[in-house]
Amino acid sequence: MRRSLCVFLFPLLSLPGCMSHTEATNEEMNHEFVVDFPGLQKQQIFDGTLKWIAKNFRSAKAVIEYQDKESGSIIGNGIVPFNAEGAWVGGNLSFTMKVDTKDEKARIRFINLMHSTIGSEPMPDVKSYHIPAQKKFADLVESLRTFVRKTDEF
Repeated sequence: MRRSLCVFLFPLLSLPGCMSHTEATNEEMNHEFVVDFPGLQKQQIFDGTLKWIAKNFRSAKAVIEYQDKESGSIIGNGIVPFNAEGAWVGGNLSFTMKVDTKDEKARIRFINLMHSTIGSEPMPDVKSYHIPAQKKFADLVESLRTFVRKTDEF
């Protein structure tokens, strides 16, 4: 019965339960980026990242869970609008973002992924979720890279 219900609903509304469940590879589920910041010191990248978080998320105080200026580490939580591939029902993607800075570089990792439409549940290990998440995270990282570079220019 479920199979026929999915076939019937699919043309009308693509629900996550009716989508293809091709398992994502480890590479597709690895949401880690290393960004080069030539000529910038760890402190400049760290400060610029804090400013970017304040500008791009609802409240830096609500988002940032941990920050250590000396080690150059920031851990925060974020939520962005998100649609899995093939889904017409929108939702949100919540995540933990870990940023580690050092001179001329930063490593940004997105972990603890949760997808929500009605309720919140862990992100399934399937391509239709992780490929669009990777694109969303790449856009966030590019925004951070651009912002930090511009922030350093006075």
